[in-house]
Amino acid sequence: MEFNEMEKEEKKLSRRDLIINGGKVAAGAAILSLGAVNAAKTAEAYEFTSEYKYVKLDPKEVGQTTYENYFTKWCTSSVIAGLVESLKKHAGGAWKDFPIDAYRWGHGGLAGWGTLCGTMPGAGVVIGLVTKNTDTAEAMVNDLAFYYSYNELPNFTPSGSKTAMKHMTMSGTPVCHISVGKWMKAENVAFLSNERAERCARLSANIAMEAVHMLNAWADGKYTPKHKPLYNVLANGITSQNNCTDCHGQMTPSPNTTYGTLEK
Repeated sequence: MEFNEMEKEEKKLSRRDLIINGGKVAAGAAILSLGAVNAAKTAEAYEFTSEYKYVKLDPKEVGQTTYENYFTKWCTSSVIAGLVESLKKHAGGAWKDFPIDAYRWGHGGLAGWGTLCGTMPGAGVVIGLVTKNTDTAEAMVNDLAFYYSYNELPNFTPSGSKTAMKHMTMSGTPVCHISVGKWMKAENVAFLSNERAERCARLSANIAMEAVHMLNAWADGKYTPKHKPLYNVLANGITSQNNCTDCHGQMTPSPNTTYGTLEK
């Protein structure tokens, strides 16, 4: 199914429809096959308490702080730092003691494994704490994944940068190693280069700023999700993406059979 067709399909079905009317669509069939038929009610949205307050923030301030933090904290914690440092200043309260560095392990797609780009779970931590509603948070993170995947990034221009960067690329996916790999190929640089670090610092700023745009709209009571969650489950019958050939087939790398630090 083409991307535009999936967009049309997702508009026809609410999140509740996907979960409860399981027998009508592939997404429902997949959920039923996992034995979730008796868990429909628990899959609905619910609210929870949180002591973390939100006030509207300046996206540029958050972006610059995120960028500056990247070079010591890397993607996940730098996004959190960009948001939390501003919230410490403007909202105070529980944010003053927030453990920003507790999430540094999310860098490089989970401790360098190249899976989900760490910028989005970094933003998601803060989004979940301030919205206090599971479906609101999921909708924002889902929109953030679409923003990351289908825009040419990074387009953030920091102040004080000492490293030039020529290209922006569209990843088509929130997967770290595909996203950064496409950019590295366009820029013709290695992963362990100043240029690649600059790219990821600027990209982290972009994601933090987009999170601020959504949260500011939410604070004004004006946030409306751009995309319905679980469109990929509806399209493919499983949690998935539509870029399989970016990694699989002839492009699949040959894995090492031995590792210097591990026993086989």
